[in-house]
Amino acid sequence: MHSVVKAFRANIVEGRFTSLIVSVFVIVMRIMLFANKGLPELSFQNSNYLWQHLSFFFSKPEISFTASTFSVFIIAWINNTINNRFSLFRTRSNLPFIYPLFFLSLHPYFLIMTSDYIAIIFILLSFFPLLKSYQKPDSYLYSFRSSILIATASLFQFFAIILIPLMWRGERTMRGPQIRSLLSSLFGVLLVYISVFSIYFILDDITGFLLPFNSLLNISLPEIPSYTIFELVMALFILMFFVLNMVFSINTYGRDKVLTLNFMRFIVFLLIFLLLLQMVYWGKTLFFLVLSITLISYLSAYFYTRNNSRNHIYLVYFMFLIMIMIYLSHYSALFDIIS
Repeated sequence: MHSVVKAFRANIVEGRFTSLIVSVFVIVMRIMLFANKGLPELSFQNSNYLWQHLSFFFSKPEISFTASTFSVFIIAWINNTINNRFSLFRTRSNLPFIYPLFFLSLHPYFLIMTSDYIAIIFILLSFFPLLKSYQKPDSYLYSFRSSILIATASLFQFFAIILIPLMWRGERTMRGPQIRSLLSSLFGVLLVYISVFSIYFILDDITGFLLPFNSLLNISLPEIPSYTIFELVMALFILMFFVLNMVFSINTYGRDKVLTLNFMRFIVFLLIFLLLLQMVYWGKTLFFLVLSITLISYLSAYFYTRNNSRNHIYLVYFMFLIMIMIYLSHYSALFDIIS
């Protein structure tokens, strides 16, 4: 093993205090960005059931910033717990924790407390019963739990309901098609939405219940704006980042144990559809992009934990420098000159 790889594993992947150091670093990053840029104005007005009644608690910028930071740490902790619980990486690794922390702190949008964070937390929690159901002959109870969690996520961010049919692909990869599991999953979703419908029926507001469903019909394809040279380079880098991480991880997990192989295949499947959905609903929400960043951080953590190539380690250092440039571009006059 090359000394570069050994140093990367010893100091970053398996470093005893790496998670603590990165946590402090990310908090400083977020505080500096908040102090310099504040919170951007949200242009999305998503229809939902619960968030519209809770969002006013986060109307003050300081509260919104604190809640978003806390949510990012919860997401990182759940990512790390998934790996520890099911030993997907076969080694102790800090990367499932530190990657989402870093990726979700590069843009001012991530400083705002939105319904996306709450929905993503519930979606990540739905992976626990999904992974527990691996090779279980009678797994309808796990399907029921997963569907309940995703349906609950959709109460905060309604676009999360699109993930319910996508989760069936994950269930098939874990144990093959089972009719009872499919029916149990549908029953879990119906149970949540019948409860919501009952409340709206009592309040005589059926239109309010149907309003979020109408948002699924409002497709908004992205327009091609006039980017600066710097913005074009950054957009191409982000696209390359997603593609490279998916390709590299596919080449790596193909030689791993079956549970890891199935789960990583499912993550790649989700990423492809999430990026396509983000294109379709570009002007309506960034939920699919934020969830994609969370999931691609898991693939990146897996690949660079298992990686033994010196060139790939150099690549991750290069990507880190580019991401730091993206972060600095939000409040550095230097990039105004470049663009």
